[in-house]
Amino acid sequence: TVGTNQDYQNFTDAALVDAYKQTANKELIGVLFKRYSHMVFGVCMKYLRDEDESKDATMQIFEKLLMDLQKHEIATFKPWLYTVTKNHCFMKLRTKPKEISGFESDLMEKEAFLHLPTEAPDAVVDKELQLQKLEQAILKLEANQQKCIELFYLKQYSYQQITELTTYNLNQVKSYIQNGKRNLKNLLESDE
Repeated sequence: TVGTNQDYQNFTDAALVDAYKQTANKELIGVLFKRYSHMVFGVCMKYLRDEDESKDATMQIFEKLLMDLQKHEIATFKPWLYTVTKNHCFMKLRTKPKEISGFESDLMEKEAFLHLPTEAPDAVVDKELQLQKLEQAILKLEANQQKCIELFYLKQYSYQQITELTTYNLNQVKSYIQNGKRNLKNLLESDE
């Protein structure tokens, strides 16, 4: 049965997705957009670091949902959407002109460091699992290495900024990052 927009507000995510698959009613995507556009925009800002670009990406992702929701079986919508959003941002960063910022090159270095697949579309799930493994491995590092790795790679601070934020000197910061990277690699390889 087709309801009004008001009725759809009470639908669960799964019910909205199922109803959309059956009816292709764009109003249903509108309800999901209201629920999750803030999250999608936030993730885009985290990776793209540009408000206009993030607004555009948010719209592109929801436009893409019109087709993707018809094609894919989705167990849980919110984490699936989060992954779709992250991967959309990675693709945008990868296809940007070569004036890459420090953050983007760090992000790409992190992906290269992990040997993350870049081309195959079915690599998306594999890449997400590897990123989750990375996040778990970071938590296993010594506190000083963990702090420096997080500040350098995840918060994109420079060596100098890290020395100002911590009690470590420049040589210690470089050493913690280098040793942290090596330890991360070992942790990730021992996991396989």
